[in-house]
Amino acid sequence: MNAFWQLTAPARATAVIEAASGRAISYGQLAGDADQVADSLGRSAGKGLVFLFCRNDYATLAAYLGCVRAGQAIALLPAGGVRHAEAWLEAYRPEWVLAPAGLGPFTGYSATAVPAGLPAWRRLPVDPAGSLHADLALLLTTSGSTGSPKMVRLSSANLSANAAAIATYLGLTPAECAPTTLPLSYSYGLSVVHSHLAAGATLLLGEFPVVQRESWACLARHGATSFAGVPLLYQTLRRLRFDPRTQPALRTYTQAGGRLEGDTQRWFLDAAASARFFVMYGQTEATARISYVPPERLREKPDSIGRAIPGGELSLDPANGEILYRGPNVMLGYAQNRADLALGDTQHGQLRTGDLGAVDAEGFYAITGRLKRFLKIAGLRVGLDELERHLEVELDGPVACSGVDEALQVHTEATLPAARIHALLQEKFGLPPSLVGVHTGRPLARLATGKIDYAALIHA
Repeated sequence: MNAFWQLTAPARATAVIEAASGRAISYGQLAGDADQVADSLGRSAGKGLVFLFCRNDYATLAAYLGCVRAGQAIALLPAGGVRHAEAWLEAYRPEWVLAPAGLGPFTGYSATAVPAGLPAWRRLPVDPAGSLHADLALLLTTSGSTGSPKMVRLSSANLSANAAAIATYLGLTPAECAPTTLPLSYSYGLSVVHSHLAAGATLLLGEFPVVQRESWACLARHGATSFAGVPLLYQTLRRLRFDPRTQPALRTYTQAGGRLEGDTQRWFLDAAASARFFVMYGQTEATARISYVPPERLREKPDSIGRAIPGGELSLDPANGEILYRGPNVMLGYAQNRADLALGDTQHGQLRTGDLGAVDAEGFYAITGRLKRFLKIAGLRVGLDELERHLEVELDGPVACSGVDEALQVHTEATLPAARIHALLQEKFGLPPSLVGVHTGRPLARLATGKIDYAALIHA
């Protein structure tokens, strides 16, 4: 399978449909627009760093592909994260900044123009910014980042390998039409773009709030064949009483970005009986995907993250039970500043996931907790993930547990007496109510990806 940025599908084949306008854009036009961006950024001037504050639109896609085709290094950042721009710019000093209208200007940069339809700024030549490693292709913020300068360094080989693996196990063909239901700055959302372009398929490009009827009308109108969502999206669909039968063209659903609690998973399996439902596990540090559960095995393996993707290998550290992953999609390493971008591969294909796990006789893995998600309460070592799973079942809804030793904090959106939660924790885990703070009836703080924002909960 060719690298996705080569855009090797027939030139007249449809690469993109803009959801807002219905405009169809061919692979040939997309390649031409991307190459114009590549030329304007100085394709032959050596490797530089481009910051792209992105939205799910054609200008972002063309600019991104142009940077990759030109061999530039690019950092994909959420447009909503522009409030952190000055800190990011100071840490990494990119040669270029591309951003939607209204998000500039940027200190130390002069306005210029590139043919992507995005305003552009070029760094003023005050002093050298530092060299970039030849293999560096993409920087993504780490999962859960809220303005931190820490980023994941990925190579073009990482991107190509993961796109090919995903396209293989999902069985993608040129007949697919995938809506961009997740942000392009998020590794899961970006993997949808990569894998479908690698397969010569079509992207339905835009924003698709699942609570709006027009989103579903748009998917039906353009024949969308798949839907990618994080747990929060599937929980929302359940609350909305979504009926997959109203979207007969949607034949594949995928879920990643965290654990989907059992009741919602079973509901969706029953509701979408005629469609394939892939539950997947991944990390930005592995470009996107690490493992998946084949749809036909999901009912019998509801708590599993499955087997490794093609080309990858899972194992357990015998010393502590941590899940280890090895594969060609493992990042080069982390970066905190511009100097780190000169580093080569510090991971050598192996990733310590930080998740504790178990493996069954068939080689299917399950996550049992996080290495650092433990507290000491009344002399007991308590796993916060285990507490969350137990309370989610008992309360039939999302729960978040945080805190410090001897001070557990439980957060739930349900409106109910704190005494009930205290009783559940004392009965099951022997935790005294005096060491447990309970917060009910308030929405859980979440990141843009839908994951719980534990850092925000600490200050709630």
